[in-house]
Formats: sequence, structure tokens, C-alpha cells
Amino acid sequence: MPGGLKNDHRRSFDSFNHFNSQGAHIVLTKKRLNFFSLMIILVPVLIYNLNQFSPELIMKPDLHFYYVTFSSGIALLVGAASYLEYRKSKVEKIFYLSIGFIGVGVFYTFHALVTPKMTIMQPFEFASAVININVFVLFGDLSRIWLASMMFMPDHLFGEKKEIKKWFNGYMLLILLILLSVLSYKGLMNPEIFPVFKNDDLTDTNFAILIKVATLQFLGINALKYYYSYKAKQNITILSFIIGLCLIMETVIIFMISKPWSANWWLAHNLFLMSYIVIGLGVLYSYFSKEKYEYFDVLGQINNYTKLLEEKNMKLNQLANYDALTGLSNRSRFIHETEAYIHKASAENTAFALMFIDLDYFKSINDKYGHQIGDEVLKIVAAKISNQIKSSDLAARIGGDEFLVLLKEVNRVQIGEISARLVERLSEPIVINEYRCQVGASIGISIFPDNGRTIDELISVSDEAMYKVKKEGRNNYLVLAVSD
Repeated sequence: MPGGLKNDHRRSFDSFNHFNSQGAHIVLTKKRLNFFSLMIILVPVLIYNLNQFSPELIMKPDLHFYYVTFSSGIALLVGAASYLEYRKSKVEKIFYLSIGFIGVGVFYTFHALVTPKMTIMQPFEFASAVININVFVLFGDLSRIWLASMMFMPDHLFGEKKEIKKWFNGYMLLILLILLSVLSYKGLMNPEIFPVFKNDDLTDTNFAILIKVATLQFLGINALKYYYSYKAKQNITILSFIIGLCLIMETVIIFMISKPWSANWWLAHNLFLMSYIVIGLGVLYSYFSKEKYEYFDVLGQINNYTKLLEEKNMKLNQLANYDALTGLSNRSRFIHETEAYIHKASAENTAFALMFIDLDYFKSINDKYGHQIGDEVLKIVAAKISNQIKSSDLAARIGGDEFLVLLKEVNRVQIGEISARLVERLSEPIVINEYRCQVGASIGISIFPDNGRTIDELISVSDEAMYKVKKEGRNNYLVLAVSD
């Protein structure tokens, strides 16, 4: 690579942004960003390991209420910021992100309101402490799977469907906020309807574990997609989403293996708050800077290219093996398939028949009505031939008004019956655009192995038989005897 191009390439990847602090420039290079991102993801893991040495419970329900209420407010702000970014960019994924954080704001608020043993307020009464802790944990888990599922939504689910996209507005978000709040409140009036999330010893039930595993799957798949997108095209907003998703995954794992009020449990709350602060900063960066959210769906593109390649291969196979006009096999495919069947029949010592069909009076149709009508006649003739043979048999158009048919596993009686039906069907009048077209068929038939053991011999004999039919009056069939 030339030096100038190489330097430009390096600069495009290394220089993301410049911040001026007291006259000094700090350059956020690709390596520094990646290192910073890795630390954000790994440091909580190290802190978690250190917290293993302090397993005592930290019972501060009032602090939990204030902390989670503050977190809910941050989530709602991120949801509002995401909606503002959607209005500016019209990126469908960002609207789903706003829905996700609106849901987190609602569910996390109720998570705070049902905090057990609060002294400042008790807005809900529960029949037992077990029910209280159950709904307490439920709303926490619900906030995370809601956000994970919204971030899992495809970037272009509705594409350009304006009749649906018109509902992507602030009124819909407000209605959703009210609806989720009402449903959550109604549920807390009858908490027994909620599934059980905690056992008596405060460990997760199987259902709770299933919810957390599903959340991790949504988050993991989405993080992988964003990782591939970032590898293909560096984008700070995409990077913030990757970090945020990884932090939420850490949050879910720590909540899964810790008990309420433990040190690790408190750590998980911090990680969850940190996750959507990071995502929110990424959204704000896209809103205020020139570098916008830009997702490159690598896996989707690979899938599209694969489908396109399959379609191209199918078209090439169609062109290489089938007659473009009638859809029957072409000569090369017929010869290849018949040669393969000759080997099979020779090994199994079985017989089969090969038909050579030549239409009668077809040239007069072309001369009288034109080639367009003649082509339509050929299509109808091909369909009639296909309808009179088994699906395992093979029919081909080898040029003009000539056809070959391979009849597998037939005896002489069956050959006669099939040939007679073909002569009858092909001699029936064909009406196209009020034009009455009348053709017939002269059919010559050779039988393996009596009339030949190679494809050339069989075609030659059936061709000879077809010409004898022509000479003797046409519109008939003939199985050429060996003595002939």
C-alpha cells in the first residue's frame, strides 16, 4: 500500500475525536478506546471476585429505594434521549431502544416501591414477606429482559412501511409508559398472579433462572452482532452499545448467583445503572456529533449474500440444464441423466424405453400465426407430455418441435398405453387467443437393451422409428423391432 494511502487509512481508524483540556489535545485512538472498553467490562468482574471475601448482608432498604428510584429516572432520561435521536436519525432500532428504557423506568420504579422493610413508605401491602421478596425480584428481572428484548429487535423490522412507522412517535411512548404503569399497579393489587421467582432460601426458582438465561441470550446475540458491526466499521455509539450490553450481561449473571442484600447483589445494581449510562452517552454522542449511529449488519449481509448466491446458482443451473421456453430438461441434461440410468439398468438387468417425439404440422402454425403463438403451443405440448409420464421419468426438449422422453421401469404393454395417450392428447386442438391450432405427434420408441446399449444407439433407433411413422401417415407411434 502506498505511504500516503496507508497514513490516511491509519488516521481514519485511529483518530475518533479530540478533546481540548487546558490547551492540550487528548486523542481517543482505536487502541485506547478498545482498552478503555475492556476495562469497563472486566473491572466489575474483578470487583465481584473481591466481594466474594465479604459475604455479609448489607440490609439498607431505604438506600435501595432512593438508589433504584434515581436509576429509574436515569433510564427514563435515556429513553427520552433515544427518542430525540430517533426523530433526528429515523433509525428504527433507536426507537426500540427508547421503548426499552421507558420500560426499565417503569419496572425499576415499581422494583423500588416494593423494596422490603422500608421505613420511609409502604405503598403496597403483602400477605407475607415471601410474596414481597418475590415481586421485588420479579420487577428487577422484568426490567432487564424487557430492555434485552427491545435491543434484540431487528434494525429494519418494518423497513419502509409508513402505515406502521407512523406510530413511532412520542404519544406512543407516553401511552406505553401509562399502560405499563397501570398493568404493574394492577398486578401488585393481586400479587398471587405473578410467577414465583424466589425459593424460601432466597435462591432463584427454575422459572427465574429461565428468564435470566433468556435475557442473557438476547443480550449475547445482540452484543455479537454489534461487535461484528464495530469490526467492520468503527462507530463510538455502536461501541457504547457493546459495552452496555456486556455490563447488563454481568448484571444478570451476578444477580443469578447472589442473594438479595449481599455485597455482590449491590454491585449488580451499580453495573445495571452503569450500563444504561454508557448506552445513553452513546446515544447523546450520536445526537450531538457528526458521527452518527451506524450499524452494519455483517451477519445479515452474509445471509443476504448467501441467499443471492443460491438464487444465482439456481438460475445458472436452470440455464445449464433446462429448456428456457418449456421448462423441460435440455439435451445435455437428458443425455447425462440417461447415461447414468443406462449404467443402473445394466447393473440391475432391467429394461426401459426412450421416446423420440416430433410434432406434426407445427411449421404451418408458425407460418400462419407467428412464432409467439408457436411458442405457446410448445409450452402446452410440454405440459401435456409431463402430465402423461411418471414423476420419476424424464422429458426433454432437444430443439424446435422435437422432444425426448425416458420411460423408466416399463414393459411393452405400458409403453403402448403411454404412447397411445400421448398421441391422443397431443392431437387435441389447442386454442390460443382465439386461434385454433392443430398438431399431431409422430413417436418413435427404442427399448434398452434390445435396440441399443448406449444413448447414441437408443436415440438413433427411436429417431429412425419416428421417421417411419412420418412416412406411414404421421400422428402415431412405433416401437422398432430388433430385426428392423
